[in-house]
Amino acid sequence: MKMKDWHVVPECYIDTSLTEFLLNSSGVNHKKGCNEVARSMKETNLKDQFSIGIIDNDKRKPSYVNEFIEIANTKHISLLKHRDRPHYLVMVSPAMDRFILDCSAELGVHLEEYGLPTRLEEFIKVTKDVKAKKDPRFKSLFGALIKAEEMNKLYSALNYLNENQYRSDTAELQKIFENK
Repeated sequence: MKMKDWHVVPECYIDTSLTEFLLNSSGVNHKKGCNEVARSMKETNLKDQFSIGIIDNDKRKPSYVNEFIEIANTKHISLLKHRDRPHYLVMVSPAMDRFILDCSAELGVHLEEYGLPTRLEEFIKVTKDVKAKKDPRFKSLFGALIKAEEMNKLYSALNYLNENQYRSDTAELQKIFENK
């Protein structure tokens, strides 16, 4: 497992769990809510450093989102780049739990085989729990979902950004999101 990736800022427990899995990280900079992700990127020691925020595409977005330009997208994922700072946002639509359920459906993965509920409302309750961050059921599920088209694109984009940080190229990121 790699070192901590404090420049990666996910907004909720399931986002944190998935991000740590995809980056093979021992820890990311978890924040509670998209406003806290935006504040952390804009106002803390990250403001002039490379960072990646991961938020749900909520109806009420932090105003900081207005400073970003979308550079690539899929059905569930929009990748945005800040106009002036080395900041990126990954916005998941409508939210991470639906994204995970749709990836499961694409691959025919049965959540009950992982001890997880199959109904959205019950699944959301489990993903919102603080225990979801370290729940081994999710880590196993993510391993099964890595071949889902959008999950693989998210994996590739996050790892590309993390490895290239200040040298990342918009054209390379767009290639990741193109249909293969």
